[in-house]
Amino acid sequence: MKLDANEPFHHLDDHIEFLEDKSGKIDIRSLRKQPEDAWKPNIEHHPGFGFSDSAFWFRASLASPESLNWLLEIDSPTLDEIGLYLFAGEKLIQEVQTGDSRPFAERPLQFREFILPLSLPPNRLATLYLRVKSTGSLQVPMNLWLEDSFYQQDELETAALGLFIGSVLVMALYNLFLYLRVHEPAYIYYVFYVTTFGFFIVGLTGWGYKYLWPESPGFQQYNLGISITLGGIFVCRFIHHFLDLPALAPRIGYVLAGAAFIQFALLCLLPFAPYNTIVQAALIITILIAMMAQYSGIQLWHRNIDARYFTIAWSAFLLAVIMSILEKFSLIPLANWTDAVLPTCMLLELILLSMALGERISRETQQRIQAQQDVIQLHTEAEKILEQKVNERTLELKEANAKLEILSITDDLTGIFNHRHFLARAEHAIKLSQRYQRPIALIMMDVDHFKSVNDTHGHAAGDEVLKHVVATCCRINRETDIFGRLGGEEFGILLLETPAASAFEVAERLRREIEGSSIELEGQVITVTVSQGICTVEPTDQYPTIEDALKVADKAMYEAKKAGRNCVKTLPGSK
Repeated sequence: MKLDANEPFHHLDDHIEFLEDKSGKIDIRSLRKQPEDAWKPNIEHHPGFGFSDSAFWFRASLASPESLNWLLEIDSPTLDEIGLYLFAGEKLIQEVQTGDSRPFAERPLQFREFILPLSLPPNRLATLYLRVKSTGSLQVPMNLWLEDSFYQQDELETAALGLFIGSVLVMALYNLFLYLRVHEPAYIYYVFYVTTFGFFIVGLTGWGYKYLWPESPGFQQYNLGISITLGGIFVCRFIHHFLDLPALAPRIGYVLAGAAFIQFALLCLLPFAPYNTIVQAALIITILIAMMAQYSGIQLWHRNIDARYFTIAWSAFLLAVIMSILEKFSLIPLANWTDAVLPTCMLLELILLSMALGERISRETQQRIQAQQDVIQLHTEAEKILEQKVNERTLELKEANAKLEILSITDDLTGIFNHRHFLARAEHAIKLSQRYQRPIALIMMDVDHFKSVNDTHGHAAGDEVLKHVVATCCRINRETDIFGRLGGEEFGILLLETPAASAFEVAERLRREIEGSSIELEGQVITVTVSQGICTVEPTDQYPTIEDALKVADKAMYEAKKAGRNCVKTLPGSK
Protein backbone atom coordinates (compact mmCIF):
# COMPACT_ATOMS: atom_id res chain seq x y z
CA MET A 1 0.00 0.00 0.00
CA LYS A 2 1.55 3.28 -1.12
CA LEU A 3 0.78 6.16 1.22
CA ASP A 4 0.09 9.60 -0.17
CA ALA A 5 0.89 12.72 1.84
CA ASN A 6 -2.03 14.46 0.12
CA GLU A 7 -4.42 11.88 1.58
CA PRO A 8 -4.27 12.26 5.37
CA PHE A 9 -6.51 9.23 6.00
CA HIS A 10 -6.20 5.64 4.73
CA HIS A 11 -8.34 2.59 5.45
CA LEU A 12 -6.10 -0.43 6.03
CA ASP A 13 -8.93 -2.96 5.91
CA ASP A 14 -8.71 -3.50 2.15
CA HIS A 15 -4.93 -3.89 2.26
CA ILE A 16 -4.36 -6.38 5.06
CA GLU A 17 -4.09 -10.11 5.41
CA PHE A 18 -4.77 -12.08 8.56
CA LEU A 19 -3.67 -15.35 10.13
CA GLU A 20 -5.49 -17.11 12.97
CA ASP A 21 -3.25 -18.47 15.74
CA LYS A 22 -5.54 -20.90 17.57
CA SER A 23 -2.83 -21.84 20.06
CA GLY A 24 -1.97 -18.21 20.81
CA LYS A 25 1.72 -19.17 21.02
CA ILE A 26 3.11 -18.05 17.65
CA ASP A 27 5.71 -15.29 18.10
CA ILE A 28 6.96 -12.85 15.48
CA ARG A 29 9.91 -15.02 14.48
CA SER A 30 7.72 -18.07 13.94
CA LEU A 31 5.15 -15.96 12.17
CA ARG A 32 7.57 -14.72 9.51
CA LYS A 33 8.39 -18.34 8.71
CA GLN A 34 4.76 -19.23 8.02
CA PRO A 35 3.94 -20.17 4.42
CA GLU A 36 2.24 -17.53 2.31
CA ASP A 37 -0.89 -19.65 1.87
CA ALA A 38 -1.44 -19.45 5.67
CA TRP A 39 -2.38 -15.78 5.24
CA LYS A 40 -5.92 -14.91 4.19
CA PRO A 41 -7.01 -11.62 2.63
CA ASN A 42 -9.45 -9.54 4.63
CA ILE A 43 -12.77 -9.26 2.80
CA GLU A 44 -14.73 -7.33 5.43
CA HIS A 45 -14.97 -3.55 5.74
CA HIS A 46 -13.50 -3.89 9.24
CA PRO A 47 -11.99 -7.17 10.53
CA GLY A 48 -14.26 -8.82 13.08
CA PHE A 49 -14.11 -12.33 14.55
CA GLY A 50 -16.69 -12.26 17.36
CA PHE A 51 -15.75 -14.01 20.60
CA SER A 52 -12.66 -16.14 20.06
CA ASP A 53 -9.88 -17.66 22.16
CA SER A 54 -7.48 -17.39 19.21
CA ALA A 55 -4.89 -14.73 18.63
CA PHE A 56 -5.05 -13.03 15.23
CA TRP A 57 -2.13 -11.70 13.24
CA PHE A 58 -2.50 -9.00 10.58
CA ARG A 59 -0.01 -8.06 7.91
CA ALA A 60 0.24 -5.05 5.60
CA SER A 61 2.96 -3.69 3.32
CA LEU A 62 3.35 0.09 3.54
CA ALA A 63 5.42 2.56 1.56
CA SER A 64 5.74 6.23 2.50
CA PRO A 65 7.23 8.57 -0.14
CA GLU A 66 8.69 10.85 2.51
CA SER A 67 9.31 11.08 6.24
CA LEU A 68 5.88 11.81 7.71
CA ASN A 69 4.28 11.34 11.13
CA TRP A 70 1.79 8.52 10.56
CA LEU A 71 -0.51 7.21 13.29
CA LEU A 72 -2.14 3.79 13.29
CA GLU A 73 -5.64 3.98 14.80
CA ILE A 74 -7.24 0.81 16.19
CA ASP A 75 -10.71 2.02 17.10
CA SER A 76 -11.60 -0.81 19.46
CA PRO A 77 -10.73 0.35 23.00
CA THR A 78 -11.53 -2.97 24.73
CA LEU A 79 -8.89 -5.19 23.08
CA ASP A 80 -6.79 -6.96 25.73
CA GLU A 81 -3.47 -7.49 23.91
CA ILE A 82 -2.00 -5.64 20.92
CA GLY A 83 1.50 -6.17 19.60
CA LEU A 84 2.92 -4.12 16.73
CA TYR A 85 6.04 -5.07 14.79
CA LEU A 86 7.39 -3.01 11.89
CA PHE A 87 10.06 -4.45 9.58
CA ALA A 88 12.16 -2.79 6.91
CA GLY A 89 13.35 -5.79 4.95
CA GLU A 90 14.55 -8.28 7.56
CA LYS A 91 15.25 -5.63 10.20
CA LEU A 92 12.81 -4.99 13.04
CA ILE A 93 12.68 -1.19 13.31
CA GLN A 94 9.76 -0.76 15.73
CA GLU A 95 7.93 -2.81 18.36
CA VAL A 96 5.02 -1.71 20.54
CA GLN A 97 3.08 -3.70 23.14
CA THR A 98 -0.20 -2.33 24.46
CA GLY A 99 -3.82 -3.29 25.22
CA ASP A 100 -6.41 -2.62 27.90
CA SER A 101 -4.91 -5.38 30.06
CA ARG A 102 -2.03 -2.94 30.72
CA PRO A 103 -2.21 0.31 32.74
CA PHE A 104 -3.42 3.23 30.63
CA ALA A 105 -0.24 5.21 31.31
CA GLU A 106 1.81 2.63 29.38
CA ARG A 107 0.15 3.50 26.08
CA PRO A 108 2.42 5.18 23.53
CA LEU A 109 -0.13 7.99 23.12
CA GLN A 110 -2.77 8.86 25.71
CA PHE A 111 -5.98 8.44 23.72
CA ARG A 112 -9.20 6.59 24.52
CA GLU A 113 -8.65 4.22 21.57
CA PHE A 114 -5.31 2.69 20.61
CA ILE A 115 -3.13 5.15 18.68
CA LEU A 116 0.28 3.83 17.66
CA PRO A 117 2.89 6.10 16.00
CA LEU A 118 4.58 4.45 13.02
CA SER A 119 8.22 5.06 12.15
CA LEU A 120 7.94 4.37 8.41
CA PRO A 121 11.24 4.75 6.53
CA PRO A 122 10.91 7.15 3.57
CA ASN A 123 10.97 5.72 0.03
CA ARG A 124 11.25 2.18 1.32
CA LEU A 125 8.80 -0.70 1.66
CA ALA A 126 7.98 -1.66 5.25
CA THR A 127 5.95 -4.61 6.52
CA LEU A 128 3.57 -4.11 9.43
CA TYR A 129 2.58 -7.03 11.65
CA LEU A 130 -0.12 -6.69 14.27
CA ARG A 131 -1.04 -9.31 16.86
CA VAL A 132 -4.42 -8.98 18.61
CA LYS A 133 -5.99 -11.13 21.32
CA SER A 134 -8.97 -10.43 23.56
CA THR A 135 -11.41 -12.23 25.84
CA GLY A 136 -14.20 -9.95 24.61
CA SER A 137 -15.53 -9.42 21.10
CA LEU A 138 -12.57 -9.22 18.75
CA GLN A 139 -13.08 -6.36 16.28
CA VAL A 140 -10.08 -4.62 14.75
CA PRO A 141 -10.93 -1.53 12.65
CA MET A 142 -7.61 -0.08 11.48
CA ASN A 143 -6.90 3.30 9.90
CA LEU A 144 -3.77 5.27 9.08
CA TRP A 145 -3.74 9.02 9.77
CA LEU A 146 -1.37 11.87 9.31
CA GLU A 147 -0.81 13.26 12.78
CA ASP A 148 -2.46 16.70 12.34
CA SER A 149 -5.52 15.28 10.57
CA PHE A 150 -6.05 12.71 13.28
CA TYR A 151 -6.03 15.33 16.02
CA GLN A 152 -8.68 17.33 14.17
CA GLN A 153 -10.87 14.25 13.74
CA ASP A 154 -10.33 13.24 17.37
CA GLU A 155 -11.57 16.62 18.55
CA LEU A 156 -14.83 16.13 16.66
CA GLU A 157 -15.33 12.61 18.01
CA THR A 158 -14.52 13.74 21.54
CA ALA A 159 -17.05 16.55 21.27
CA ALA A 160 -19.73 14.14 20.02
CA LEU A 161 -19.02 11.65 22.80
CA GLY A 162 -18.98 14.41 25.38
CA LEU A 163 -22.35 15.67 24.15
CA PHE A 164 -23.76 12.15 24.31
CA ILE A 165 -22.48 11.41 27.83
CA GLY A 166 -23.67 14.83 28.97
CA SER A 167 -27.13 14.02 27.65
CA VAL A 168 -27.14 10.71 29.51
CA LEU A 169 -26.09 12.50 32.69
CA VAL A 170 -28.89 15.04 32.26
CA MET A 171 -31.43 12.24 31.82
CA ALA A 172 -30.21 10.51 34.96
CA LEU A 173 -30.27 13.70 37.03
CA TYR A 174 -33.66 14.69 35.65
CA ASN A 175 -35.25 11.41 36.66
CA LEU A 176 -33.45 11.40 39.98
CA PHE A 177 -35.12 14.72 40.73
CA LEU A 178 -38.44 13.23 39.68
CA TYR A 179 -37.91 10.29 42.03
CA LEU A 180 -37.11 12.65 44.89
CA ARG A 181 -40.39 14.35 44.15
CA VAL A 182 -42.77 11.40 43.71
CA HIS A 183 -40.84 8.49 45.33
CA GLU A 184 -42.03 5.96 42.76
CA PRO A 185 -39.72 2.94 42.25
CA ALA A 186 -39.92 3.19 38.45
CA TYR A 187 -37.97 6.45 38.51
CA ILE A 188 -35.10 5.27 40.68
CA TYR A 189 -34.74 2.05 38.68
CA TYR A 190 -34.69 4.16 35.55
CA VAL A 191 -31.91 6.29 37.08
CA PHE A 192 -29.94 3.11 37.86
CA TYR A 193 -30.52 1.83 34.34
CA VAL A 194 -29.41 5.12 32.73
CA THR A 195 -26.34 5.32 34.98
CA THR A 196 -25.34 1.73 34.21
CA PHE A 197 -25.84 2.39 30.52
CA GLY A 198 -23.61 5.45 30.81
CA PHE A 199 -20.87 3.35 32.42
CA PHE A 200 -21.27 0.82 29.62
CA ILE A 201 -20.79 3.48 26.95
CA VAL A 202 -17.78 5.12 28.64
CA GLY A 203 -16.23 1.67 29.01
CA LEU A 204 -17.00 0.66 25.42
CA THR A 205 -15.59 3.90 23.99
CA GLY A 206 -12.50 3.95 26.22
CA TRP A 207 -13.44 7.13 28.10
CA GLY A 208 -13.77 5.26 31.36
CA TYR A 209 -10.28 3.78 31.18
CA LYS A 210 -8.80 7.13 30.22
CA TYR A 211 -10.49 9.35 32.79
CA LEU A 212 -12.16 7.24 35.52
CA TRP A 213 -10.04 4.15 36.24
CA PRO A 214 -6.73 4.47 34.30
CA GLU A 215 -4.76 2.66 37.02
CA SER A 216 -7.20 -0.30 37.22
CA PRO A 217 -6.71 -2.65 34.26
CA GLY A 218 -8.41 -5.38 36.30
CA PHE A 219 -11.63 -3.38 36.53
CA GLN A 220 -11.32 -2.47 32.84
CA GLN A 221 -11.40 -6.17 32.01
CA TYR A 222 -14.72 -6.66 33.79
CA ASN A 223 -16.42 -3.29 33.30
CA LEU A 224 -18.49 -4.28 30.27
CA GLY A 225 -19.61 -7.54 31.86
CA ILE A 226 -20.65 -5.70 35.02
CA SER A 227 -22.49 -3.00 33.06
CA ILE A 228 -24.36 -5.50 30.86
CA THR A 229 -25.56 -7.67 33.74
CA LEU A 230 -26.47 -4.77 36.04
CA GLY A 231 -28.20 -2.99 33.15
CA GLY A 232 -30.30 -6.09 32.51
CA ILE A 233 -31.31 -6.29 36.17
CA PHE A 234 -32.29 -2.62 36.45
CA VAL A 235 -34.21 -2.54 33.17
CA CYS A 236 -36.25 -5.57 34.28
CA ARG A 237 -37.13 -3.83 37.54
CA PHE A 238 -37.95 -0.59 35.71
CA ILE A 239 -40.35 -2.36 33.32
CA HIS A 240 -41.89 -4.24 36.24
CA HIS A 241 -42.91 -0.98 37.97
CA PHE A 242 -43.41 1.32 34.96
CA LEU A 243 -45.92 -0.99 33.22
CA ASP A 244 -47.41 -2.25 36.49
CA LEU A 245 -46.80 -5.87 35.41
CA PRO A 246 -47.99 -7.51 38.70
CA ALA A 247 -51.47 -6.14 38.07
CA LEU A 248 -51.69 -6.08 34.26
CA ALA A 249 -49.37 -8.87 33.00
CA PRO A 250 -48.14 -11.06 35.89
CA ARG A 251 -46.79 -13.85 33.65
CA ILE A 252 -44.55 -11.42 31.78
CA GLY A 253 -43.48 -10.08 35.16
CA TYR A 254 -42.40 -13.57 36.25
CA VAL A 255 -40.40 -14.05 33.04
CA LEU A 256 -38.57 -10.73 33.48
CA ALA A 257 -37.95 -11.49 37.15
CA GLY A 258 -36.35 -14.79 36.10
CA ALA A 259 -34.21 -12.99 33.52
CA ALA A 260 -33.08 -10.51 36.18
CA PHE A 261 -32.15 -13.42 38.46
CA ILE A 262 -30.09 -15.03 35.68
CA GLN A 263 -28.27 -11.75 35.07
CA PHE A 264 -27.55 -11.51 38.80
CA ALA A 265 -26.18 -15.05 38.79
CA LEU A 266 -23.95 -14.21 35.80
CA LEU A 267 -22.72 -11.12 37.65
CA CYS A 268 -21.75 -13.26 40.65
CA LEU A 269 -19.99 -15.78 38.39
CA LEU A 270 -18.04 -13.11 36.52
CA PRO A 271 -14.82 -13.38 38.63
CA PHE A 272 -14.83 -17.19 38.51
CA ALA A 273 -16.03 -18.23 35.04
CA PRO A 274 -14.47 -17.44 31.63
CA TYR A 275 -15.20 -13.82 30.83
CA ASN A 276 -16.24 -14.37 27.22
CA THR A 277 -18.69 -17.10 28.24
CA ILE A 278 -20.34 -14.85 30.83
CA VAL A 279 -20.54 -11.89 28.45
CA GLN A 280 -22.00 -13.99 25.62
CA ALA A 281 -24.62 -15.42 27.96
CA ALA A 282 -25.42 -11.94 29.31
CA LEU A 283 -25.81 -10.56 25.78
CA ILE A 284 -28.20 -13.37 24.83
CA ILE A 285 -30.28 -12.75 27.96
CA THR A 286 -30.24 -9.02 27.14
CA ILE A 287 -31.76 -9.72 23.71
CA LEU A 288 -34.46 -11.87 25.33
CA ILE A 289 -35.20 -9.13 27.88
CA ALA A 290 -35.45 -6.50 25.13
CA MET A 291 -37.79 -8.66 23.03
CA MET A 292 -39.95 -9.60 26.02
CA ALA A 293 -40.17 -5.93 27.04
CA GLN A 294 -41.30 -4.98 23.53
CA TYR A 295 -43.88 -7.76 23.61
CA SER A 296 -45.22 -6.56 26.96
CA GLY A 297 -45.59 -3.00 25.64
CA ILE A 298 -47.57 -4.22 22.62
CA GLN A 299 -49.76 -6.44 24.80
CA LEU A 300 -50.63 -3.54 27.09
CA TRP A 301 -51.02 -0.91 24.35
CA HIS A 302 -54.78 -0.48 24.87
CA ARG A 303 -54.81 -1.09 28.62
CA ASN A 304 -52.11 1.27 29.83
CA ILE A 305 -51.29 4.63 28.24
CA ASP A 306 -47.75 4.41 29.58
CA ALA A 307 -47.31 1.25 27.50
CA ARG A 308 -47.77 3.29 24.31
CA TYR A 309 -44.92 5.61 25.12
CA PHE A 310 -42.87 2.66 26.29
CA THR A 311 -43.44 0.64 23.10
CA ILE A 312 -42.41 3.52 20.84
CA ALA A 313 -39.32 4.29 22.93
CA TRP A 314 -38.36 0.66 23.34
CA SER A 315 -38.41 0.07 19.58
CA ALA A 316 -35.29 2.23 19.27
CA PHE A 317 -33.63 0.37 22.14
CA LEU A 318 -34.50 -3.04 20.66
CA LEU A 319 -33.02 -2.06 17.30
CA ALA A 320 -29.83 -0.80 18.96
CA VAL A 321 -29.42 -3.90 21.15
CA ILE A 322 -30.02 -6.40 18.35
CA MET A 323 -27.63 -4.67 15.93
CA SER A 324 -24.94 -4.17 18.57
CA ILE A 325 -25.06 -7.77 19.79
CA LEU A 326 -25.11 -9.20 16.26
CA GLU A 327 -22.09 -7.04 15.54
CA LYS A 328 -20.28 -8.28 18.66
CA PHE A 329 -20.90 -11.87 17.56
CA SER A 330 -19.69 -10.87 14.03
CA LEU A 331 -23.05 -11.90 12.56
CA ILE A 332 -23.22 -8.53 10.78
CA PRO A 333 -20.13 -6.68 9.53
CA LEU A 334 -18.62 -3.85 11.52
CA ALA A 335 -18.99 -0.52 9.71
CA ASN A 336 -18.49 3.14 10.57
CA TRP A 337 -22.22 3.82 10.82
CA THR A 338 -22.91 0.82 13.07
CA ASP A 339 -20.74 2.36 15.81
CA ALA A 340 -23.21 5.26 16.02
CA VAL A 341 -26.37 3.13 16.05
CA LEU A 342 -26.10 1.99 19.68
CA PRO A 343 -25.56 5.40 21.35
CA THR A 344 -27.96 7.20 18.98
CA CYS A 345 -30.85 4.76 19.34
CA MET A 346 -30.34 4.39 23.07
CA LEU A 347 -30.20 8.15 23.56
CA LEU A 348 -33.46 8.43 21.60
CA GLU A 349 -34.93 5.75 23.85
CA LEU A 350 -33.79 7.60 26.98
CA ILE A 351 -35.34 10.86 25.79
CA LEU A 352 -38.64 9.22 24.87
CA LEU A 353 -38.85 7.34 28.16
CA SER A 354 -38.05 10.52 30.06
CA MET A 355 -40.86 12.23 28.17
CA ALA A 356 -43.14 9.34 29.10
CA LEU A 357 -42.17 9.63 32.73
CA GLY A 358 -42.77 13.38 32.58
CA GLU A 359 -46.14 12.81 30.93
CA ARG A 360 -47.01 10.35 33.64
CA ILE A 361 -46.43 13.01 36.28
CA SER A 362 -48.49 15.53 34.35
CA ARG A 363 -51.39 13.12 34.00
CA GLU A 364 -51.36 12.21 37.67
CA THR A 365 -51.29 15.89 38.54
CA GLN A 366 -54.40 16.55 36.48
CA GLN A 367 -56.17 13.69 38.21
CA ARG A 368 -55.33 15.11 41.58
CA ILE A 369 -56.57 18.55 40.50
CA GLN A 370 -59.89 17.05 39.45
CA ALA A 371 -60.21 15.06 42.67
CA GLN A 372 -59.34 17.78 45.13
CA GLN A 373 -58.65 21.47 44.61
CA ASP A 374 -56.43 21.63 47.65
CA VAL A 375 -53.83 19.59 45.81
CA ILE A 376 -53.17 22.62 43.58
CA GLN A 377 -51.59 24.52 46.41
CA LEU A 378 -49.52 21.53 47.49
CA HIS A 379 -48.47 20.94 43.94
CA THR A 380 -47.37 24.56 43.55
CA GLU A 381 -45.29 24.37 46.69
CA ALA A 382 -43.76 21.10 45.54
CA GLU A 383 -42.84 22.71 42.22
CA LYS A 384 -41.14 25.59 43.99
CA ILE A 385 -39.14 23.19 46.12
CA LEU A 386 -38.23 21.13 43.07
CA GLU A 387 -37.21 24.25 41.14
CA GLN A 388 -35.07 25.36 44.06
CA LYS A 389 -33.43 21.93 44.23
CA VAL A 390 -32.88 21.94 40.47
CA ASN A 391 -31.26 25.39 40.69
CA GLU A 392 -29.14 24.29 43.63
CA ARG A 393 -28.07 21.13 41.88
CA THR A 394 -27.41 23.04 38.66
CA LEU A 395 -25.24 25.50 40.57
CA GLU A 396 -23.43 22.61 42.24
CA LEU A 397 -22.91 21.03 38.83
CA LYS A 398 -21.50 24.27 37.43
CA GLU A 399 -19.17 24.60 40.41
CA ALA A 400 -18.14 20.97 40.03
CA ASN A 401 -17.48 21.53 36.32
CA ALA A 402 -15.40 24.59 37.15
CA LYS A 403 -13.39 22.56 39.65
CA LEU A 404 -13.05 19.76 37.12
CA GLU A 405 -11.76 22.21 34.53
CA ILE A 406 -9.15 23.46 37.01
CA LEU A 407 -8.16 19.88 37.87
CA SER A 408 -7.77 19.04 34.17
CA ILE A 409 -5.09 21.72 33.70
CA THR A 410 -3.24 21.53 37.01
CA ASP A 411 -0.87 19.07 38.59
CA ASP A 412 -2.52 17.20 41.47
CA LEU A 413 0.50 17.40 43.77
CA THR A 414 1.86 20.91 43.26
CA GLY A 415 -1.15 22.86 41.99
CA ILE A 416 0.74 24.37 39.05
CA PHE A 417 0.03 23.67 35.37
CA ASN A 418 0.31 20.04 34.31
CA HIS A 419 2.47 18.96 31.39
CA ARG A 420 -0.24 19.12 28.73
CA HIS A 421 -1.57 22.55 29.69
CA PHE A 422 1.92 23.97 30.15
CA LEU A 423 2.77 22.96 26.58
CA ALA A 424 -0.43 24.53 25.24
CA ARG A 425 0.08 27.82 27.11
CA ALA A 426 3.75 27.96 26.26
CA GLU A 427 3.16 27.28 22.57
CA HIS A 428 0.63 30.11 22.43
CA ALA A 429 2.99 32.47 24.27
CA ILE A 430 5.85 31.67 21.86
CA LYS A 431 3.62 32.51 18.89
CA LEU A 432 2.67 35.85 20.46
CA SER A 433 6.32 36.64 21.19
CA GLN A 434 7.21 35.82 17.60
CA ARG A 435 4.42 38.05 16.31
CA TYR A 436 5.49 41.06 18.38
CA GLN A 437 9.23 40.25 18.24
CA ARG A 438 9.74 39.97 21.99
CA PRO A 439 12.55 38.03 23.68
CA ILE A 440 11.61 34.91 25.61
CA ALA A 441 13.41 32.30 27.69
CA LEU A 442 12.51 28.78 28.76
CA ILE A 443 13.96 27.39 32.00
CA MET A 444 13.97 23.65 32.56
CA MET A 445 14.60 22.81 36.21
CA ASP A 446 15.43 19.41 37.72
CA VAL A 447 15.74 18.64 41.45
CA ASP A 448 19.20 17.19 42.07
CA HIS A 449 19.49 13.72 43.61
CA PHE A 450 15.72 13.52 44.04
CA LYS A 451 15.76 9.74 43.98
CA SER A 452 17.99 9.66 47.04
CA VAL A 453 15.45 11.85 48.86
CA ASN A 454 12.73 9.29 48.14
CA ASP A 455 14.99 6.37 49.04
CA THR A 456 16.22 7.98 52.28
CA HIS A 457 13.17 9.80 53.59
CA GLY A 458 10.27 8.17 51.75
CA HIS A 459 7.97 9.25 48.93
CA ALA A 460 5.87 11.44 51.22
CA ALA A 461 8.99 13.48 51.97
CA GLY A 462 9.74 13.60 48.25
CA ASP A 463 6.28 15.06 47.62
CA GLU A 464 6.91 17.73 50.26
CA VAL A 465 10.23 18.60 48.63
CA LEU A 466 8.50 19.11 45.27
CA LYS A 467 5.85 21.30 46.92
CA HIS A 468 8.58 23.32 48.63
CA VAL A 469 10.46 23.86 45.36
CA VAL A 470 7.24 24.96 43.63
CA ALA A 471 6.32 27.30 46.47
CA THR A 472 9.80 28.88 46.35
CA CYS A 473 9.54 29.40 42.60
CA CYS A 474 6.04 30.87 42.88
CA ARG A 475 7.29 33.51 45.32
CA ILE A 476 9.90 34.64 42.79
CA ASN A 477 8.12 34.14 39.45
CA ARG A 478 6.17 36.98 37.90
CA GLU A 479 2.44 36.67 37.27
CA THR A 480 3.10 36.61 33.53
CA ASP A 481 5.51 33.65 33.75
CA ILE A 482 4.14 30.26 32.73
CA PHE A 483 5.07 27.62 35.30
CA GLY A 484 4.32 23.90 34.95
CA ARG A 485 5.40 20.45 36.02
CA LEU A 486 6.85 18.48 33.13
CA GLY A 487 6.95 15.18 35.00
CA GLY A 488 8.59 13.67 38.06
CA GLU A 489 10.98 16.24 39.52
CA GLU A 490 11.26 18.31 36.31
CA PHE A 491 9.62 21.75 35.93
CA GLY A 492 9.38 24.29 33.14
CA ILE A 493 9.20 28.10 33.43
CA LEU A 494 8.55 30.23 30.34
CA LEU A 495 9.71 33.83 30.90
CA LEU A 496 7.98 36.34 28.61
CA GLU A 497 9.77 39.43 27.33
CA THR A 498 12.95 38.31 29.06
CA PRO A 499 16.37 38.53 27.35
CA ALA A 500 19.11 35.98 28.01
CA ALA A 501 20.89 37.96 30.72
CA SER A 502 17.70 38.56 32.71
CA ALA A 503 16.68 34.93 32.33
CA PHE A 504 20.05 33.85 33.74
CA GLU A 505 19.58 36.20 36.71
CA VAL A 506 16.12 34.76 37.38
CA ALA A 507 17.43 31.21 37.23
CA GLU A 508 20.33 32.06 39.51
CA ARG A 509 17.99 33.65 42.01
CA LEU A 510 15.79 30.57 41.96
CA ARG A 511 18.84 28.35 42.44
CA ARG A 512 20.09 30.39 45.40
CA GLU A 513 16.70 30.57 47.07
CA ILE A 514 16.16 26.82 46.80
CA GLU A 515 19.71 26.02 47.90
CA GLY A 516 19.41 28.35 50.88
CA SER A 517 16.06 27.00 52.07
CA SER A 518 15.26 23.78 53.89
CA ILE A 519 12.33 21.56 54.84
CA GLU A 520 11.80 20.10 58.29
CA LEU A 521 9.87 16.82 58.36
CA GLU A 522 9.49 14.72 61.49
CA GLY A 523 12.56 16.22 63.08
CA GLN A 524 14.73 15.85 59.96
CA VAL A 525 16.00 18.79 57.92
CA ILE A 526 16.12 18.25 54.16
CA THR A 527 17.90 20.55 51.73
CA VAL A 528 17.97 20.21 47.96
CA THR A 529 19.50 21.94 44.99
CA VAL A 530 18.39 22.26 41.39
CA SER A 531 20.09 22.13 38.01
CA GLN A 532 18.69 24.45 35.36
CA GLY A 533 18.99 24.72 31.62
CA ILE A 534 17.85 27.84 29.75
CA CYS A 535 16.78 28.13 26.13
CA THR A 536 16.90 31.80 25.16
CA VAL A 537 15.33 33.40 22.08
CA GLU A 538 16.08 36.98 21.01
CA PRO A 539 13.96 38.92 18.48
CA THR A 540 16.66 38.38 15.87
CA ASP A 541 16.48 34.58 16.28
CA GLN A 542 14.14 32.12 14.67
CA TYR A 543 11.44 31.25 17.18
CA PRO A 544 11.26 27.53 17.98
CA THR A 545 8.24 25.44 18.84
CA ILE A 546 7.79 24.60 22.50
CA GLU A 547 8.97 21.04 21.79
CA ASP A 548 12.19 22.33 20.22
CA ALA A 549 12.67 24.83 23.04
CA LEU A 550 12.28 22.04 25.59
CA LYS A 551 14.93 20.00 23.78
CA VAL A 552 17.37 22.90 23.89
CA ALA A 553 16.62 23.63 27.54
CA ASP A 554 16.97 19.93 28.35
CA LYS A 555 20.35 19.87 26.64
CA ALA A 556 21.44 22.90 28.64
CA MET A 557 20.17 21.30 31.84
CA TYR A 558 22.18 18.17 31.00
CA GLU A 559 25.25 20.37 30.69
CA ALA A 560 24.45 21.75 34.16
CA LYS A 561 24.26 18.19 35.49
CA LYS A 562 27.62 17.36 33.92
CA ALA A 563 29.09 20.52 35.45
CA GLY A 564 28.41 19.18 38.94
CA ARG A 565 24.71 20.09 39.40
CA ASN A 566 23.38 23.09 41.36
CA CYS A 567 24.14 25.46 38.52
CA VAL A 568 22.61 27.14 35.46
CA LYS A 569 23.57 26.68 31.81
CA THR A 570 22.23 28.64 28.85
CA LEU A 571 21.88 27.78 25.16
CA PRO A 572 20.30 29.81 22.36
CA GLY A 573 17.14 28.35 20.86
CA SER A 574 16.06 28.38 17.23
CA LYS A 575 13.94 26.31 14.86
